[in-house]
Amino acid sequence: MEVPGIGRIAGVELPPLHPFVGMDVTTLLEDRARRRGEHPFLVWEPREGEPHTWTYARFARDVRATAAGLAARGVGVGDAVIVHLDNSPGFLHVWFACARLGAVAVDVNTRYVEDELAHAIGLTGAVGIVTDPRLGLADSPTVTGLGWRVLLGPATGTVPELTGSAGLSADIDADIDAPPPRPADPGAPLCVQLTSGTTSRPKAVLYTHGNALWTGRTGSSLWRLLPDDVMLVYAPLFHTHALSWQLLPTLWVGGTIVLQPKFSASRFWEVSLRNRCTVTGLLGLMMEVLADQPVPDHSYRSWIGGLELPSFEARYGVRIFPAWGMTEVVSTPVCGDVDFPGEAMVIGRPAPQYQVRIRTADGRDAGPGEVGELQVGGVRGLSLFAGYIADPAATTKAFEDGWFRTGDLVTQLPDGAVRFAGRAKDMLKVSGENVAAAEIERVVNTVPRVLASAVVGRADRIRGEIPVAFITLRPDAGTDHDALRAEVLAACRAALADFKVPHDVHVIDELPRATLDKVAKGTLREWAAERAADTAGSAQSPPPAQ
Repeated sequence: MEVPGIGRIAGVELPPLHPFVGMDVTTLLEDRARRRGEHPFLVWEPREGEPHTWTYARFARDVRATAAGLAARGVGVGDAVIVHLDNSPGFLHVWFACARLGAVAVDVNTRYVEDELAHAIGLTGAVGIVTDPRLGLADSPTVTGLGWRVLLGPATGTVPELTGSAGLSADIDADIDAPPPRPADPGAPLCVQLTSGTTSRPKAVLYTHGNALWTGRTGSSLWRLLPDDVMLVYAPLFHTHALSWQLLPTLWVGGTIVLQPKFSASRFWEVSLRNRCTVTGLLGLMMEVLADQPVPDHSYRSWIGGLELPSFEARYGVRIFPAWGMTEVVSTPVCGDVDFPGEAMVIGRPAPQYQVRIRTADGRDAGPGEVGELQVGGVRGLSLFAGYIADPAATTKAFEDGWFRTGDLVTQLPDGAVRFAGRAKDMLKVSGENVAAAEIERVVNTVPRVLASAVVGRADRIRGEIPVAFITLRPDAGTDHDALRAEVLAACRAALADFKVPHDVHVIDELPRATLDKVAKGTLREWAAERAADTAGSAQSPPPAQ
């Protein structure tokens, strides 16, 4: 019988013997609830109000209650459920409840506008959505057109429509009329994460239960997590960093998650000290905003992510684990080692759980000092994603002889460490978000008076990069360039998340071209940097191409 909704990706079968035979995400959670039932699993630190704690036993019970609420709405095996929530207990209740039912949680960016959300729904065939009314799309035609809609309770961060009073009940022994868990199947679809890739529309990356177990076991080993560790999570759970690098490894060892809605510079140390946090993730924004704050006497042992930064380690008294990863490779194929710290600005060494190679443009293995594309070998559905939903051609193209092509350029140093060298893909990194230039260009090109466009990144101290658009005009476009820029920005705001909207729109006579008539984006990046001091939308002509 065919599985309704999202089925297995064609051609992906787990080997008969692997570390997770007879296991899935539900067996992991239930096992931890039995072994560490009274140990805190989740501490919710809302923006306002008092913190709230779930033990492992109570959290598992609330997941069963949430599963019962979803099942009452007809959710079953293979059904896709949109999880349109910022960090909250409700996000985790729904995510784990979907896993219990054999449904597939589609973790979407909460900064999506309606068009982007509609694309995610269309890709996955979602049957319903759990959303927060504060995100502004709860009453949109895209949402109301689904089979059902459930709203987060902002006051508690839970989903009372699914759990009723069970979500805040202290009676963890009460019976819940929840469907029993399915037989454990590590190859079954688990969740979807949307990634920009290099296309004009985000692609839907499918994870299996085996992928989640892999990143739990691998991450806990790489970060040397212990059952008494307390992990602060502030990065969004709909991204790999928080979900795969932090949440699942902490669950694997039976540790504690301290969850914040978003990063807060004013509350970082307050929350960290109150909960005696020992580990957290490290994002660029955190480095910037904490730089001017005094460092208190804290309990942190390590921070995960970024580069080798000896001076930063000395200032904060922590070990920074450099790490490289992306959604499709599940965990971190390149990372640091606590016993062998490297020189500044490297991303680490190949992790023992992965195969890693660096390939030059002519198809050979790069030698020390040579720049090449980082490629990752592994098992699809375990150490690598299962594939892209509804896009077998993109899945096939992503691999070369069984190796996943990351599109990132790196250099292996003489001592074996790896240094990031750039992105072969036409991608921007805006406040930690991957943004495909093609996605923005697709929207800009819908403006009637625009003939062609090209989007590049411009360095920004806080955000890392910001998008800048260069446009050429149709012959009948007229001379009111200010009105045209406003029209372009309005189109982008209507169709794209705010972090994808260009900060500047420059009108030029023609796009510079490189070999094979490709747009010379290197030249455009130079122009964007040279005009950074100008007012956004300046009508000055760009300097001539060199």
